[in-house]
Amino acid sequence: MTAAPTVMKREFTMFSALSVAFAFVSPIVALYSVLGVGLSVSGPAFIWGGLILYAGQFVVVLTLGVLASKWADSGGIYQWSRRLLGHRYGWFASWTYIWTLLITLPAVAYAGAVLIPPIFDMPATGHGAVTWLAIGVLAFSTLVNLAGRAFIKILMFAVIVAEAVGSVGVAVWLLLFDRHQGLDYLSPATLADFDGVFFSAPLVMAIAFSSYFAIGFESASSIAEEVQRPKRAVPRAMVVSFFAIMSIVLLSTLAFTLAVPSDAFLQDPENAADPAVAIIASTFPEPVFRGILALFVVAFAASLMTIQITVSRIVWATARNGELPFARMLTRLSGDTGLPRRAVLVTAVIAALLFIPFQSEGIQMALISFSSVGFFISFLFPILGMAIARRQGRWTDDPQLFLGRAGRAVCWIALVWLFFQIVNVLWPRPTGGGWASDWSTIIGVVAVGALGVAVEAWVNRKRLHAASTGRTIVVFERDESEDDVEEAAVLTRDRT
Repeated sequence: MTAAPTVMKREFTMFSALSVAFAFVSPIVALYSVLGVGLSVSGPAFIWGGLILYAGQFVVVLTLGVLASKWADSGGIYQWSRRLLGHRYGWFASWTYIWTLLITLPAVAYAGAVLIPPIFDMPATGHGAVTWLAIGVLAFSTLVNLAGRAFIKILMFAVIVAEAVGSVGVAVWLLLFDRHQGLDYLSPATLADFDGVFFSAPLVMAIAFSSYFAIGFESASSIAEEVQRPKRAVPRAMVVSFFAIMSIVLLSTLAFTLAVPSDAFLQDPENAADPAVAIIASTFPEPVFRGILALFVVAFAASLMTIQITVSRIVWATARNGELPFARMLTRLSGDTGLPRRAVLVTAVIAALLFIPFQSEGIQMALISFSSVGFFISFLFPILGMAIARRQGRWTDDPQLFLGRAGRAVCWIALVWLFFQIVNVLWPRPTGGGWASDWSTIIGVVAVGALGVAVEAWVNRKRLHAASTGRTIVVFERDESEDDVEEAAVLTRDRT
């Protein structure tokens, strides 16, 4: 099977790439998804786990920025891994990242749909009704992605407004007018008094559960072939979006934690599940409360849209090399601006089918844990590949790349951090739901890996069969010198 190289138009700017990365897991989405479990596990000092997480993830951002400044292809993690250690290594990186994103889609859609009934003062809604609302949010996101990049930019602007009011505005209000605790409430001393397994220590668990705070920045690389001057724009977009998310999440976490009226408030089952929403409801008048929830839903919808952008681009990039089933169909672009609409539709259908498990209790946190470890494993593929290529003498730290020669030290630190965090998130911790719930993340990783081995073997057999019959599979390779010429031409045009 031959997948002809295809090209998408460069209609995104650096700000567009930054917005995609920012909206992927927005501060609202990150905070609302894990604040409850974080406070219940580690208490008010949960914020310290977030600080350590951001320090480790910052090194990962810098390392991936180096790769983005060298290879400006869509589907960054897949393309970087493939170029470093070959197509089979890249295939497993792509497979891991695709399923991480596909499982993240229903997790984010469901969490956003939970906020819709209170906006309209609807009575308590069961799992079935919320699931249908989540599918509706996913359908809206899909339509926006099919409509074109102009509509995507509009929703990106909307999410920035939503974050400005829903995250920063609410956080500042809580800190100034509704703060019930002093800074001593955050004392890390409460995390140190522990005698047991290292990975069950409150601080280590806080780092694990706050993982959702620091993912999504890499999504800027997924649209590299649609961004002007990507070798410069994408690394900068990744770093700026990371710091923007970090600053807002830490501000919001501080504000909501200090706004907790008492320990009894967190022990109440109605408040413990969604403490952020409970605090907002007790602080603001009902109309304002509903308006803030509406902004939250906008942020969740935008996050959903950018996750779809990312997964559809990596599916398209992998299929372009003939390395997925139905590659010919998935590779085709449509519309005047060349959009991978078929890839968008296919990923939306698969995500919709993944809503079926939401009919059981506790599945939301299990899927968030799986998607978190999936992101760390996905990050590990290219960074480990870079370390191996460097040891083999096939990688040189070009001073013209992002970070220059400092990339060597950063790469090794990122590698150590990722190994630690993967074990940390995978560690089976008691959840009260039995052994299946405690081990659900490991079971999910093993299942996705086993399925990947089977599918990759099938793809490889097709590749070998094509070679034996004299047919060739076209592997897309963007010439780096052509990229440099194109960027120079754009820069010259802008200056004139």
